[in-house]
Amino acid sequence: CFLSSFCDREYRHQCIYSLDHLQDDVLFARTLKGNQEITSHWLILGASCRPTNLHRIGIISIAMAPTAGTRLRFKNARSKKPQQAKKVPSLKNRIRGLERFLSRGGIADATRRVKKAELEQLKEEHEKKENVALEKKNTEKYKRRVKVMRKLRQAKNRIEQATDDAERSEHEKKFKTYREEMMYIYYYPKAEPYLSLFPSTPHSEENQKHQKELRAEAIARFEKEQPTEAFHQFCFNDKDSSSVGEARAAVELLLKKPTKEQVKKQKKARSKRDKSGEKSKHTPALVDQDDDDEMPDASMATGDKEDEEGEQEEDDFFL
Repeated sequence: CFLSSFCDREYRHQCIYSLDHLQDDVLFARTLKGNQEITSHWLILGASCRPTNLHRIGIISIAMAPTAGTRLRFKNARSKKPQQAKKVPSLKNRIRGLERFLSRGGIADATRRVKKAELEQLKEEHEKKENVALEKKNTEKYKRRVKVMRKLRQAKNRIEQATDDAERSEHEKKFKTYREEMMYIYYYPKAEPYLSLFPSTPHSEENQKHQKELRAEAIARFEKEQPTEAFHQFCFNDKDSSSVGEARAAVELLLKKPTKEQVKKQKKARSKRDKSGEKSKHTPALVDQDDDDEMPDASMATGDKEDEEGEQEEDDFFL
């Protein structure tokens, strides 16, 4: 079968040796030069062509068949997965690894010193991280506590303002529920991650079960210990401690040591007093001086005395 008219310009003087695959729209053929196969063609023909009138139809487009190298490149491209970044070990793992390394024998002193310094630094970072996590948990816990405190206070006020027994009993039930929630927050174990009473997404079944257990334990512990005053302070935060606070503030002021700035001010005041005393010694009043000229000196002297008295009072206070 000689179909040289179907070949591209590059293969004009070559012939298609055999037809491997023949369909309605696609013709696959090998191009030969002598007895050596050079490449293969996909001859994409029109939709209206049939094998019977193949000699009457020209080529619409020619697409070269993929070579072995092209297939290999595509295969490698498909098989390669995106390179994942190397996982950085956690602080705990690094601390444990360094501790194991230092527990071995036969380590040089310089290496041991460097690794010990690195271990101390990692421990400090781990401690800071734990403190941040604890503060975050306490912040969330405090927010929930404030929310329950507000509801508890509202229920208490509505019980006092209720007119009917039915309304009072309804608010008493709510008050009891909120009080139990406060017990849950009050006795929640500090070592465990906090399970919120008002989660944005519902807890899992396991967490819900654990939360019920913690709530029951908190109520039982409250009935056993009966920390009435401390719990009342925790719930309402209305303890009258103004007199105690004022007394403590006064004691702290009396026992407080003067700061560096206050000491500098005291030294400046003393130096000013010394200078003013020296000037007053060698400033005699003239006989023929007018009264108007004498008055400013007198006013300045009285002003200096008042300043000295005020500074003396400040010094006595801090002493």
